[in-house]
Amino acid sequence: MNPHVQKMIDEFFKAIEPWGSAYTAARLTFLAVKLDGYLVVVAARMHLASSFRAPAKDWFEAGDLVAGHLDLVGENLAAGQTVANGASTFAQTVEKIASPDGFAIPDRGKLVLRPEDNQNITVGMPDLLHADGLSVGDRIAVLTMSGLSREMLIPQPQTDWMLKAAEIPFDSVGELCVEYGLGAGYVRQSMFEVVAHTGVQVWLSSSVKDGKADLGLWLPPGLDRSQSRLGYRVIDKGTVVSRSSVEGGKLEWGERSGDIVGHFPLDVPRGAVVQCIASYAGQAHHVRWFGDPQTFQNARAAVLYNVDQTGNLLREYLFPDLPARGRAADDFESAVAWTLWGLGFAPVSFGMNAKTRDTFDILAVSPKGDFLVVECTTGLLRAESKLSKLSARGSALRKMLSASDLQHVRVLPVIVTAMTRDEVKADLGAAAETGVLVLTKEDLEAVLNDGRLRFANADQLFEQALEKLAESQHQDELPPSLF
Repeated sequence: MNPHVQKMIDEFFKAIEPWGSAYTAARLTFLAVKLDGYLVVVAARMHLASSFRAPAKDWFEAGDLVAGHLDLVGENLAAGQTVANGASTFAQTVEKIASPDGFAIPDRGKLVLRPEDNQNITVGMPDLLHADGLSVGDRIAVLTMSGLSREMLIPQPQTDWMLKAAEIPFDSVGELCVEYGLGAGYVRQSMFEVVAHTGVQVWLSSSVKDGKADLGLWLPPGLDRSQSRLGYRVIDKGTVVSRSSVEGGKLEWGERSGDIVGHFPLDVPRGAVVQCIASYAGQAHHVRWFGDPQTFQNARAAVLYNVDQTGNLLREYLFPDLPARGRAADDFESAVAWTLWGLGFAPVSFGMNAKTRDTFDILAVSPKGDFLVVECTTGLLRAESKLSKLSARGSALRKMLSASDLQHVRVLPVIVTAMTRDEVKADLGAAAETGVLVLTKEDLEAVLNDGRLRFANADQLFEQALEKLAESQHQDELPPSLF
């Protein structure tokens, strides 16, 4: 193996070593091409976690194309190794996939990431705080390795048309990748990613009710409770009124719904929101927000609750089954407008009226008078030229405001998609170049899950959005989320 590749693998596993014993399970998911007795990687991911709730998918084959899930347990590892060793147990599997000999899968072949001829595998520095995790309050570490050109393995359009004719048909390689958890974004090179998921979590059944907060910290069995910590911030009427933390040794540990949880009770003001932070070995791992479901300090959120008391309608509209059918696109647009209103903006919808749908989907105004020009889509960002049209509409609005001597009013184009960030990865660069902010499914989930609807602070959100967009453009990073 190339020394640089080995060094980056070592760096990755060294970085997660302090909580590595949390990773008692690994799932390998991949798309590969059968070639000379090998399974040559088109796209592959190894997920490290304490457990997997969803069952592994059945294997799929069409021609020489193979997709599968493989749960790595004792028989898949080197002799004498056990799952109890945590993350380091699976490092050898990563090394084998990245080496010329590959990783042997019984009765299937050897899975291998092949480089271009006369070249080495490309690998970057480990991303220890990946953007996909940050957007939802999770610490996710990712190591990415790239190999030969995908076009060498899956020529197009031949491969897509082969998949259409398969016994279990898929419309495209992109759809097959989504089905097996590999993302739909187009990349030029074959890719192998190692993903270490959040190992320490805020107990998701924590609650706030009638001025009492019941907070909890969940740890996998292999971790040392004395190295854990539960931090919290209490926000009342938009102001932090209390902040502190509790060491793991001072939590009350016991069984909750089948899990071993460290419990901590806390008195809070009625209607307050609590942000909880799960830490381990001096590093923050998981952030979640909790509020009383029947007490609000944001009148708009109270109205939304009165209209949709279970929250199921808003979630159904914001997270439709894809590809969207029937009225799903209009429902999605309505739900985006409701969410913007709940956050303190003043939105007006034009996109659902036949006579105005070619102007804007949604225009939303902050209390200071700044504009969000919002385009909604249940699909890819560049479908139907949505990105270019949105950029043009933003420019036209700026010119119109300037002609009215209102050039001080700021305009921010935003495109909101029901797809995940991974699924629209191929379009994010184009959005950044045109100055468009991208909100994906993860951003919408964060709004509903972290209590932000309980505070109507549209001006602050607008300022944060402008700052983050400017930073991403200077650093050639992918566009960040508004929320």
